[in-house]
Amino acid sequence: MKKYFILSAALFFAVNAFAQKDEIRAIKKILDKSNAKEEDYKQAKLLIDQTTPYIGNAAADEQAEFYFYKGSFELRQAQVAGSPELFAAAVQSLNKAREAETNAKRKPFTDKVEKELFPVMKGQAFQKAMEFSRAKKFREATGIFKAIYDLDKDPLNLYYAASTALNVPDYNTALEYYQELLDMNFTGEFEYYSAVNKETKVRESFSTKALMDEAVKIGAYADPKKEFEPSKKPEILKNMVLIYLNVNQKARAQKLLDDARKENPDDLQLLLVEANFHLQNEDMAKFEAVMNQAIEKDPTNPELYYNLGVTSSEAGNTDMAKTYYEKTLQLNPDHINANINYGALIVSGDQAIIDKMNALGFSRDDQKKYEQYKTEREQLLRSAIPYFEKALSVEPDNQYAISNLVGIYGALEITDKEAEYKAKLKN
Repeated sequence: MKKYFILSAALFFAVNAFAQKDEIRAIKKILDKSNAKEEDYKQAKLLIDQTTPYIGNAAADEQAEFYFYKGSFELRQAQVAGSPELFAAAVQSLNKAREAETNAKRKPFTDKVEKELFPVMKGQAFQKAMEFSRAKKFREATGIFKAIYDLDKDPLNLYYAASTALNVPDYNTALEYYQELLDMNFTGEFEYYSAVNKETKVRESFSTKALMDEAVKIGAYADPKKEFEPSKKPEILKNMVLIYLNVNQKARAQKLLDDARKENPDDLQLLLVEANFHLQNEDMAKFEAVMNQAIEKDPTNPELYYNLGVTSSEAGNTDMAKTYYEKTLQLNPDHINANINYGALIVSGDQAIIDKMNALGFSRDDQKKYEQYKTEREQLLRSAIPYFEKALSVEPDNQYAISNLVGIYGALEITDKEAEYKAKLKN
């Protein structure tokens, strides 16, 4: 009886093995069709669902073949439906195809995945993730960026996934991805080359110095530069700290900062993160102390004052932000963002004056106050103009500065200047 049982089991696995081979061939035949119909794809899905529970018993080469076609099918479905979940499933299946061939001498499906599918998938998926981000569908964007990371293991894509998760907001996922980035010592620093396109007047980046030099040599580009993308680690730490503060875990936020400072005691960006932490906690004494440490380390660095201006503005401290932007512009009058942000802070005071004007009645005293407020508003708006115009002198196509000038000149009823800047706006 015992021998009979073993024989029956062997026959069972043999029959299933042959069945799996037939099903894999059937799936391949459907996917190879140039005019496959929806009914064909339904049949492919049925075959995949029937085979999946038993494929683990198959030989490694059959597993590789099955998961390749399963992933190809899921990829097709993901493209049709625009589904992050299906795209992630496709990546998982194709990675299983590669894993099944890990110890094989010949790796036909690994080669197909890496040379044919992955490059196309990555480009299409990244474009779709960006479309979701622009449409503020951050959860969908997060899923695709994470799937791209699972595809190519480029930590920059995990960083994008964490950033979009933060915008959902999905704090648990963002923290998980940020922590993973910290564990792998990701910084995101790199150097690149750029030059100004003579036709469009826009600065564009080049992957290598040779490409940039060639573009300049033929006369299409000018003003070549070697540039550096700064570390993203301070931003990661800052976001993690803000998440912990948001979920009322101040102790974890403080520990994260303390550990980072011990590791990099002279890191100026970490000082700024800590300053922002104290600002968010409304602990102004500690904020001032850390701020002074930062200034002592680099008192003539305009970026330091600019970043302090940003953190102060984000915390709602407009007066302090203005002070830092003023210092930034003393050190670097051409600082585009400082000019724009300072101008925007000035304009932000406009609504308060409008509210006062709208609250007035029709008495003689109210009419007098109305004229006073009107003059005050005009002076405020005019005082912002030089900052936006200065930004445009450095970056003539800056749409944010242009749109602000359109609004200001429109409010001041200076129609010729309004029309001049409106003509520069892009649709």
